[in-house]
Amino acid sequence: MNLLDLNEDILISILRFLDVNDLESVYGVCDQLAEVVDRYFFHRMTLDLLMTCHRKKESLHFLRSQADNLTFRKRWRLHENWRQGRYEETMFFPHRVPYSSHIHLEKNWLYMTHGGQVRVHRRRSKDFLKRFPDISYGNTRDPDITAFTKSGNTIFAGTMCGTVLLHDPQHTSASNFISQKVASVKEYLNSVDFRDSLFVTTTNQTAKLWRKEIELGFVMLESTCDLKQAFKCVKISPDGQQIAAGRYRDAQCALKLIDVTTGSVQELNSTSHAVYHILWRDNFTLLTANFDSTFRVFDTRSNTDAQIYEDPYDSSIYCLDHDDHYGVLCGMKYHGRVNLYDLRVARKFVQMFYPSQMNSYGSPVYDIASDATQLFVVTDRNLRLFNFDADWAAYRDYSRVFNFD
Repeated sequence: MNLLDLNEDILISILRFLDVNDLESVYGVCDQLAEVVDRYFFHRMTLDLLMTCHRKKESLHFLRSQADNLTFRKRWRLHENWRQGRYEETMFFPHRVPYSSHIHLEKNWLYMTHGGQVRVHRRRSKDFLKRFPDISYGNTRDPDITAFTKSGNTIFAGTMCGTVLLHDPQHTSASNFISQKVASVKEYLNSVDFRDSLFVTTTNQTAKLWRKEIELGFVMLESTCDLKQAFKCVKISPDGQQIAAGRYRDAQCALKLIDVTTGSVQELNSTSHAVYHILWRDNFTLLTANFDSTFRVFDTRSNTDAQIYEDPYDSSIYCLDHDDHYGVLCGMKYHGRVNLYDLRVARKFVQMFYPSQMNSYGSPVYDIASDATQLFVVTDRNLRLFNFDADWAAYRDYSRVFNFD
């Protein structure tokens, strides 16, 4: 009897006895078997995978994936490549003078700062990224952009001379910024963020809350609260009710929580004395990158560090990215290194990724962004792209580098 003549329920019962390698072999036999294996086996196996999960289809990480036609079996293969360090590396935008940039990743576009300009590069399937921008906001000779964020069609950035740049397509032309002075020329913007009409900025001197106002067709930010203290990073919660803030240096606790309504600042019970980057995992959970070589998961309900992950090389963590589920990527201080963590695995990294051909002294990772197939790493001299949809690539597995058994 032909296997394909069997009832689908009987076929599934038979295939349940196979392991993953055998299922992949069956997947390659014909389209009919591939559909059965993908729908009834790989679908369930890939729901909560690291970096390639599909349980939260409304999450930003899922929506920014460029490949629309990822089968569940493909997601499994991509997950294995992430876990085992199998990727193809490409370098973009090399420059002699070292400087830091910021990036924002979307399904079809990569936004990247360059001097005082934000450049928009098209993502492509063949060569990954178009090297010349399709759109440019601002001018490269303007003061350097030191903080940058984007949500929807709105771009908000801060510069090194106390001004903020806002692009709202409803009130500005195609590629122009609205510029507004929010601090003295000697102050630089450490971090900016916004949600709806609420905006927050922090310089090296103080942090302020703002409301977007529109008068006679002109957009301006009106100050609503001066917090009287400076922060290294700020991030508004998903519900817009609180702002997580991290200080560059604090003898007691560097992690703070700001109430949007009252402007009061609460000191959180985290043992870190310097926070470089913050992300909200949900309305009650913070992910923090710290000077003391730790990445922490902080629960605001219990006011404690729920989990602490320490870098084995004792390197500070500069930036974070996550897959909106269990995967967290940490950009490290030296050698352009990125650590991958699984929040279900305590106190241990899953994999390390090292860019090749770095300068002898290495470089911090100034910003990172990822989707299911690619990882973008910003160093001081270029942008590195790691493509994990590369089953032909060599393995660069550092997961057992500290296993001395």
